[in-house]
Amino acid sequence: MLENEQTIRAKEQEILDKKQEILDKKQEILAKEQEIYEKKQEAFESKLELIEAQEEIDRLRWKLVCLNRFCWGSSSEKRRLPLDPSQLSICFVQSPQNVNIEQEKQKEQKEIEKDKEYSRFRKSFKEKKISHARKPIPSELPRISKILEPSVDLSGAIRMGEEVTERYAVQPRKLYVEQLVRPRYKLPDGSIVIAPLPTMAYPRSNASESALTHIAVSKYADHLPLNRQIEIFSREGVHLSASTVSNWMTATAQCIEPIYNELRETLKASRYVQADETPHKVLESEKPGSLHQGYMWVFYLPHCKSPYIEYHPGRSSSALGTLLSGKTEIVQSDGYAVYDVFDKLEGKMHLCCWAHVRRKFVEAESYDPPSARYVLDEIGKLYAVEDEIRKKELTNAQATNLRKENAYPIIKGLEVWTTENLLKTPPDSPLDKAIRYMYTRFEQLSHYVNDAELAIDNNAVERAIRPITLSRKNCLFSGSHDAAHTAAIFFSLLGACKENNVNPTHWLMDCLTRVQNCDPKNYKELLPHNWKK
Repeated sequence: MLENEQTIRAKEQEILDKKQEILDKKQEILAKEQEIYEKKQEAFESKLELIEAQEEIDRLRWKLVCLNRFCWGSSSEKRRLPLDPSQLSICFVQSPQNVNIEQEKQKEQKEIEKDKEYSRFRKSFKEKKISHARKPIPSELPRISKILEPSVDLSGAIRMGEEVTERYAVQPRKLYVEQLVRPRYKLPDGSIVIAPLPTMAYPRSNASESALTHIAVSKYADHLPLNRQIEIFSREGVHLSASTVSNWMTATAQCIEPIYNELRETLKASRYVQADETPHKVLESEKPGSLHQGYMWVFYLPHCKSPYIEYHPGRSSSALGTLLSGKTEIVQSDGYAVYDVFDKLEGKMHLCCWAHVRRKFVEAESYDPPSARYVLDEIGKLYAVEDEIRKKELTNAQATNLRKENAYPIIKGLEVWTTENLLKTPPDSPLDKAIRYMYTRFEQLSHYVNDAELAIDNNAVERAIRPITLSRKNCLFSGSHDAAHTAAIFFSLLGACKENNVNPTHWLMDCLTRVQNCDPKNYKELLPHNWKK
């Protein structure tokens, strides 16, 4: 019995030892599982950090692509012709967005088709005979003849004709003094008479209308700053101070300001206006040593091809007072939220611009080429409709019908595509920003199809901003808020001359005197689009 009990106890102890061994192994397994879990957690966090880092790399690559395009690339947003397969391509930065194999195959197939199309284009282009004939010199230009005789003895020679070679020539500008001589006469009755002075733009100065016109057009139309013009005058022996020339420009602007005010009334009476704004720095500032950031608010009148520009110290909605106080019903602009006030007012409407949408997808093209190119191709079809309207010179009714039949289905298709892809793109990516920009403005982008008088974009007002931008690169800033207002007057009226193919020198020299003797009711006749010399 004793031996059996000892055997049983030994077996029980052995079982207990095995259980303890099993518990130790389970504990070891749990420890290893905990270690594996911690490693998985660490790996997950590392993967998350890697994804965030990759997204940051994608954003930085996209910014680098945009910077390269801004510094070295073409600023044109036109769709390029297919690439020539015989030419080598240069790619500085790879596309940061990975594309699957199927998309790559489709892309390669499209490229092959484009290459074939480009080959056909080159073949047809070579077959055409392109004339590079020189255009004739305009007959209205004055001719100064210079006769060149042979260096031989011409005694007894008979002239049989002549050969005439015409070349463009330039006579350097001549600075001269205009003297107004008024003889004084004594009549038989003893009275003395003298001719009155003619109407002058700035009677208290020694600057004639031609001098004022030349300086104003050189500065605001040809973008030549006053200090450079003063240097040019000094080479001619005329030394003018900066304050004198500035006063001349202020007086000139005040002289034509009634015409500027008439242009504002024309703006207020317009049904449809395009709008935009651009920065304009001013020397006057509350902070010493810094420039005030003002804005030139540019409004374009399509019916008379005239820009109207106002200077405002800020970019708030108070600058829209001119439009809100008039009869303007439709305003077309970019996506700046301040213009949305026109959607909240009864009888008014805010349109957006397809060119700005296209610009967003051009910027996103380097990030996700397939998606961006699809949208750009669809927008290109919208512009093809506009080209057809322009080439065929369709009436307003015909143009509206063509837009509804061909353009509106494209817009609806883009809306469906945008809805499907809105949540698929990475947040805050270039493509996401472009899609959201278009998605939130579809209603404002599609209204133009219902009225042929409305444009697909506001590129006209973008063109009106260019003179301000060029002047900003040369003149840098205005000396005061009043000087900025003076600049707005010149940019408006000289810009209207450019849009209506009116010579700004002829217009300004004529209007400087005519406006002073003109009935205020007839100021409309002096606006560039109505002006007759």
